[in-house]
Amino acid sequence: MVLAALVSSVASDARADDVEAARKDFAEGVRLYQRGDYEGARRLFKKADTEHHAAPVLYNLARTEERLLRAQAAVDAYEAYVGEAGEAGEFTGAAVVAITQIKARSTRLRIETRPTGARIFVDGFPLSESSPTTFLVSAGHHVVVAQGEVFRAERDVEVTGNGDSLSVTLEAPLSDASAPLSPPDTHDADSSPSSPSVATAVADPPSLPPPAAPDGFVWGAAFTLAPYHLIGAASSLPNSESKTQVMAGAILEAGHAVTDRFEFLARGFVALGPDGKPSFAIMGGPGLSLRIGTSVWLGATFLVGQIETVAEGKRYGTDVVFGTMLEATFVVLPTSAGQWTVGIQPGLLLTNKPPDNTTFFFPLSFGYRAY
Repeated sequence: MVLAALVSSVASDARADDVEAARKDFAEGVRLYQRGDYEGARRLFKKADTEHHAAPVLYNLARTEERLLRAQAAVDAYEAYVGEAGEAGEFTGAAVVAITQIKARSTRLRIETRPTGARIFVDGFPLSESSPTTFLVSAGHHVVVAQGEVFRAERDVEVTGNGDSLSVTLEAPLSDASAPLSPPDTHDADSSPSSPSVATAVADPPSLPPPAAPDGFVWGAAFTLAPYHLIGAASSLPNSESKTQVMAGAILEAGHAVTDRFEFLARGFVALGPDGKPSFAIMGGPGLSLRIGTSVWLGATFLVGQIETVAEGKRYGTDVVFGTMLEATFVVLPTSAGQWTVGIQPGLLLTNKPPDNTTFFFPLSFGYRAY
């Protein structure tokens, strides 16, 4: 986990009188991040940065803002890290990629007011620039408030978050031009526990958590039922039921996410057949997986393995041969650290050595992919 590896980096650069406080707050922020409490992690990362400023803290703050779907805050923090760490920074490459990806899945919201020069609040947070200004927002529903000297205007905005742009204009209502108004209630995640949370300032927040983003090491495990068909046994087995059987087992995978949409994996498949038949399957090899949209993974694995069974008293198997296994995995429930999935992994092991048989197998799986 990248965050955990940065605790010593912060502590080693801190002044002597701040070492313990910075280490404690940073480590607690890492723990909350790993538990999915990104709001709490953000608060502690900012506190650690106040106690002792260090570029790695900015990087982890950026990751936390990204998890909270605060697109502009995440980009600002990533860019601040790149500016401080430079091209040689340990996480500069990852930060640059993250900036590009956030911009690609966010909307550039242009906010104008009549009259100009009003303070702007998006989802309860004040922007640093007065109108007109541009602000990155994630897909979904947002509340924009403009506060002028003698007016207040509010607008609900829905954005697609596909790297597009949207412009909105807020005008002073005639009924609001008679007297100055106090600024709308604002808050920051660093305020006291009695302050309202972000969710209270956003109308109709998304009902689902933000999807997890693959980053670095990834792994998964799935239970599978695997029907398989002895293609080469057609001539010697008159009973068609003997040529098609079922095993049950597991698919295991581990690897590295190059981006949040592309992974290199080592994948293994093990299974056993019904009682009374010495049936088993064991195979594995390197593969890749590509995410299409937000909920579909497609991929392929090059296999080395063996399937062994007995049908009508005769042994049939592939010995140790080569083959391929395809993948179509569908996300049924995203979590803060991965995805619950269902999938199909059709495959083929090829052989032409009697009495071995080319075998087609079709695993149906249910499992979890962890990031």
